[in-house]
Amino acid sequence: MDEQKAICCTDGIEYQSPCGTRQQRAFSNIINLPQHAKNPIPWIVILLFATLAWIPTLQQTLSMLSMHMPMIGPMEMSLGTFLFFWTVMMVAMMFPALAPTVSVRFETLRQRTSNTLAYFNLLIFLVGYLLIWTIFGLPVFFLSLLSEHLVLHTPVLGIGLDIALLVAIGVYQMTPFEKHFLSCCNPSLGCHTEILSFNTMLSHLKTGLWHGIHCLGCCGGLMLVMVLVGLMNLPWMVLLTVLIFLEKTWQYGHRLSFFIGLALLVFAMLAFIDPSLLLGLLSPAIS
Repeated sequence: MDEQKAICCTDGIEYQSPCGTRQQRAFSNIINLPQHAKNPIPWIVILLFATLAWIPTLQQTLSMLSMHMPMIGPMEMSLGTFLFFWTVMMVAMMFPALAPTVSVRFETLRQRTSNTLAYFNLLIFLVGYLLIWTIFGLPVFFLSLLSEHLVLHTPVLGIGLDIALLVAIGVYQMTPFEKHFLSCCNPSLGCHTEILSFNTMLSHLKTGLWHGIHCLGCCGGLMLVMVLVGLMNLPWMVLLTVLIFLEKTWQYGHRLSFFIGLALLVFAMLAFIDPSLLLGLLSPAIS
């Protein structure tokens, strides 16, 4: 069946990519990705990167647990060390959900260049993508510092800030903004984004930056939840990884996003009624 072309514009920059027809996506199972999002080679490479990133992430988490360090704030890390581990954690958590997009991009690139050059261009794309998440680590670092200070010195204000943050994230999950960004990240809902420009290294870096911005708009709120539950909280890392993967690969990702937001609002309400629920998440090692 013939493929369609879709165009969307963000800040005056045009994006274009092949998208499956609506009929192709109408009847499907739980995970139904377009054919060009299923190339096994990019999936293997991306999942390998994610697996390697989980190794130091797990080592750091287990090390902190063995030392009974509280899972709040930046955990006594310097800004540079924090950004390093934050970026590694983003590779572990975000890359599995990125695999369909990388597959689509690989299929596009290898039609224009050799496989070797396509892999190199994909690497540049990933550098741009990760740069956005590394930069996002800056506000996360300072927000976690503030949360740590309030929890240790003014628990009431700390609880209020965290409840407000939960409400804000929950509401955002239900907004058209999140829906738009999710459509740019889920090949089953929208279209792969690619800047229409010359095939240069800068264009691939720029495409990675823009996709990182779309991904941040889709999943940045959920990453902020880690500030509340502990940045190295392993069960929550695994849960959010699974939820983000489903959001960005499931044909009903929009509905899942809505229910995630609803669940966060319910949790915020329960934390308002019983603040000990939130304190238990914020400081599991503090007694």
